[in-house]
Amino acid sequence: MNKDEDAELISKAKATAIKHMKDEYGLDVEITYEHKLPTYVSNKIDFKGNVKEHQEQTFDIAVDYKTQEISNFLYSPELKDVLIEKGYKKRE
Repeated sequence: MNKDEDAELISKAKATAIKHMKDEYGLDVEITYEHKLPTYVSNKIDFKGNVKEHQEQTFDIAVDYKTQEISNFLYSPELKDVLIEKGYKKRE
């Protein structure tokens, strides 16, 4: 894969992550970090980000660039509090 193909995969996966956060949780987010592992290791791209204008409300999320499936959604205690306030169930 060349750099242009990687950039396209990352761009599409990033859009998927942003759309997921908006559709699933009603949050406008920005991505602050991205990392694509070599293809022989994983088909996932890891992202870190935060809720816009709330840099303490951070999250990590992975997107499979072949299927656009979301996985490994982790969030800060500050974002957890916001999600609970919005009525999302606390994970045990």
